[in-house]
Amino acid sequence: MPLTSSDMPELLSGGLKAVFFEALKAKKGSYGRIATVVESNSDTEHYPWLGANPAVKEFLDERAPASYSGYEYAIKNRTWEASVAVERAAIEDDKLGQIKIRISQLADEARRHRERLVFETLAAGFTAKCHDGQPLFSASHPGDGGTQSNLGTSALSYESLAAAVTGMMKIKDDRGNIAGIKPDVLVVPADLQWTAMELLESNYYPHEGTTTARVSANALKGKLDLIVSPYLTDTNNWFLLDTSRAVKPIILQSRTPVQFNALEGNSETGFMRDTYIYGIRARYNTGYGLWQCAYGSHVS
Repeated sequence: MPLTSSDMPELLSGGLKAVFFEALKAKKGSYGRIATVVESNSDTEHYPWLGANPAVKEFLDERAPASYSGYEYAIKNRTWEASVAVERAAIEDDKLGQIKIRISQLADEARRHRERLVFETLAAGFTAKCHDGQPLFSASHPGDGGTQSNLGTSALSYESLAAAVTGMMKIKDDRGNIAGIKPDVLVVPADLQWTAMELLESNYYPHEGTTTARVSANALKGKLDLIVSPYLTDTNNWFLLDTSRAVKPIILQSRTPVQFNALEGNSETGFMRDTYIYGIRARYNTGYGLWQCAYGSHVS
């Protein structure tokens, strides 16, 4: 027998759930490039091990295990939700195709929220503190070799970007050893995308012709990948990252994955208001990983 409108409520929940997760998996955000996903099993996770990696040395007589850094850094999970209401009459009038579009949009919002949260966390790094008690981007990060800086104040240019690459490669870890940082990603807001593309994709030195008639190659071409994020609202700030490490500049802590729930049929809203509700729920939050893997330039 063909399906009728009266069959819809019993079929919607499972069908729309499939629509939701199919749409959720259809696109990948760029946040995964700059954030390490850490699975959480409690309300708050502590990260005393950040910055405490021991150096490899020759095994002579016995091992000398390195202790934790002693830093107190924790990320508390937050709960997120988004919901849509659908009139029962729309279901009875065979508007299922339009409902599927709304559910797909809900999946888009779920994916975009993580994207937005990760990049907003990166942008907040000029004031928000990381594991060593300093802002993620600071001129006073402590260490055995003295204070170090991953903070800039220059506008994005060939000279400032080249200097940032060189500076990051000289950064030491918390024990005073060269950290081996190799920046591989430039992150900019929408307003700087054209400047960034010129710096990273042009065959020639961007300022050629203003100081000399000699045509020289662009040494930055192909050296870095480019991420342009619409969630970076300060039009002048830019970021240089090393995303090759197990611990990246941002931590995305996941406690409960995105869940899809429905109130249909004889639910209170279905009975009293003639409305079905579909919603999502998840628990996660963001924080900072290794400051050595990030450089930020704050241009006032």
